[in-house]
Amino acid sequence: MNMIKFALLGTAAIAAVSVSAQASTASDIAALKAQVEALSAQVAANEAQVSVPAGFQLMTVSQQPGIDVPGVGSAGRNVTTIAILPTADAPASTVIQWSGFARAALQYIDNPDTLSAAANTALSIASVAATDNVFLNVRARGQINVVGKTDTAVGEVGAQMSVRGNWNTAQTQFGNNLAAEISNAWGWWKMTPDLTLAGGFNGSLSAIGYGYDGACSCYYTDNARAGTALNGDVAQMRLTYASGPMSAAVAIEDGHNAVAAVNQNVLAVTAKVGYTGDLFSAAISGGFEPAFAAAGPEAMYTVAIGGKIGLGDVGSLSMEADTGSGHLAGDNFWAASILGSLNLSDQAHFEVAYNHDHFDATASEEDAVLAGIYYEPVSQLTIGLEGEWIKDSRNSTGGVNADLVTVFRF
Repeated sequence: MNMIKFALLGTAAIAAVSVSAQASTASDIAALKAQVEALSAQVAANEAQVSVPAGFQLMTVSQQPGIDVPGVGSAGRNVTTIAILPTADAPASTVIQWSGFARAALQYIDNPDTLSAAANTALSIASVAATDNVFLNVRARGQINVVGKTDTAVGEVGAQMSVRGNWNTAQTQFGNNLAAEISNAWGWWKMTPDLTLAGGFNGSLSAIGYGYDGACSCYYTDNARAGTALNGDVAQMRLTYASGPMSAAVAIEDGHNAVAAVNQNVLAVTAKVGYTGDLFSAAISGGFEPAFAAAGPEAMYTVAIGGKIGLGDVGSLSMEADTGSGHLAGDNFWAASILGSLNLSDQAHFEVAYNHDHFDATASEEDAVLAGIYYEPVSQLTIGLEGEWIKDSRNSTGGVNADLVTVFRF
């Protein structure tokens, strides 16, 4: 009986050891299988990565949102982007973007000789006879933009440059640039995340950027005297502080660029303070330029204020007002304008704007209205129908400018 008991106990022990051994073997196999699967995944990941030898860099080409250039803004659309990576898994240290467009417009101008000299110049009409009241033109422009930035040991450094050419069917009478010109050159250094030093050839800081002149799409219809900044595009050095929605900037600009053949030995000082929010933005700007003999006996100054109210998906409303004085005695002026933009769909919007101004020196007032409808099915294409009416108080009739414009981008 004891022998049978010992035999049964021995059999049970052997069975228990066998089961334990099998369980241990199964556990080891499962762990080994998991390790093999992990190794296979790592191998696949390594094969997917581009191997970059030491001392070399990786370059990628893609479509990315336009760089937000301090003092200029963003292209507002995806553009061709070249990114240079120091290693395969490090963030880009240098980014270069290039874009461009070609545009053409069928333009109609009626009664340009009744407009002020300033308006005629803006419309590219140099001199017309009294009987030459109607013009039909095909106007064109081509432009290439290049912008790049690099994250350096002292902060972000970047530069932008635009090369442009303008063409017209009446080359001897209209203002044309039959050879390419550099229309914009701008560089910046972000000394800190909030403080930026910039310089080059850019729009005057005294320009407010709202209302009739600053907020319209207007490819060929922004010809009124609205938005009378101290200077237009001008060589300058600028210091900007921006933190959150608030920004402040001051610039030293070259002398008044409206005086030809003059040794411009004066400098202008301009400044702007702005707020940019999701539904509301506003700014106040100004500029001062001392008197110099070739331009007139008085100093020149301008002050402007403007704002924009967002209306959600409906559109927006933009307003501006400015006042100032030119170099000539009694050359005071003021102007005010408003622009409304209505979204017709995701691809189309409509704009309408009104401006009124007064100039003491010429004893003239000018009223101007512009309107335009623009269709952009894709970011590479815009088709617009736009028009403008300008009336100077010194003339009995106004001028009309209308065009059908097409813009093709890459």
